[in-house]
Amino acid sequence: MKNIALILLTFTGLFAYPQGKDESLKGKDFTFSIGAGKNKFFEKQNREEFLIAAPLELPLNLNVGLNKKIEVGAEWTPIVFNDKSQYNFDGYDSTMNKFGGHLQSMNFNFQYSLNNTYRMNGYIQLNGGYSLLHKKQWISGDLNELVGDGYNYSIAGGLRYQLGNMYDDVFAWFFDFSVSYTRFNIKIEKYAIDNVLQPKGENSWNDLKFGSIDVVMRIGYRFRYR
Repeated sequence: MKNIALILLTFTGLFAYPQGKDESLKGKDFTFSIGAGKNKFFEKQNREEFLIAAPLELPLNLNVGLNKKIEVGAEWTPIVFNDKSQYNFDGYDSTMNKFGGHLQSMNFNFQYSLNNTYRMNGYIQLNGGYSLLHKKQWISGDLNELVGDGYNYSIAGGLRYQLGNMYDDVFAWFFDFSVSYTRFNIKIEKYAIDNVLQPKGENSWNDLKFGSIDVVMRIGYRFRYR
C-alpha cells in the first residue's frame, strides 16, 4: 500500500512545474466528467471470484472547488463484467460459460491539487463509499449468482489537462487521466445456483475482501463563476 501511494505521488509530482498564469482550478468551479477505464483485481488464491471476468469501468464524477487547492464531490462508478475470450481452465469452458453482472460504487471524494497552473492540474484524491455487487456466471449451463454489498476506499493520483490554443485562450473542456488503488469489503447476501439458495457453510458465502488497480481516462467540462 505504501509503495502504491509513493508511485501515485511521484506520478503527479512530475507535472508540478510553475507557469505563472491563471490557475486551472478556482473556488466555486464545478467540474463534470465521464470516463472509461480498466481494472486489475487482486484476490486471495482460494477465492478468485473474478478470475475470468473482463471488467470495464464507466465512472461519472461531479466536483466543486472550495478554493484553489481543494475539491470535494461525488462519483458513481459502475464496473461491468464480461467474459474473457480465449480462456480454457479446468471446469471452465469459454465457449459455454458466460460471465456477467456488475460492481457499482457510490462514493464521496476529496481532491487536493499538488500543482494548480495554467491548463494543468496534478492532484491526489481520497475516495470512499458504498458498493453493490451482482455477479452472474454460467458454469456447465448453471447460473451461479453472488449478490452482496459493502464499502470501498481508495487513493488516486491524476492529471487534468484543460484544452486551449496557442493564443492562451482556455476552453471549458478538459481531459483527465488517473491511476488508483481501491480496497473492497463485500458481505454476501445471496449465493444461488439457478435461483436456488446454497447451504450457508459453503465458501462462496464468505465476505469478499480484495483490491483493485484502476486506470481511467475521462473527458469533462468546467463551469466557472466569476
